[in-house]
Amino acid sequence: MDIEKEKCQFCGRQAKHFLFAAFVCDSEDCIEKARIERGGPGGHMKNKMKGEIIFGESDKK
Repeated sequence: MDIEKEKCQFCGRQAKHFLFAAFVCDSEDCIEKARIERGGPGGHMKNKMKGEIIFGESDKK
């Protein structure tokens, strides 16, 4: 995976990280948005255990 070819999914700037299943820039705001959207550490697994959808609409391409 070449992160440098991706854009931050929240602001559109150059992605620097892949965190919480999202490409994000260095902005703390964007990183926090990715964390909240994902449900925090282990959030996707918590949702899976509840029988909920793991990925939201923003994950569909």
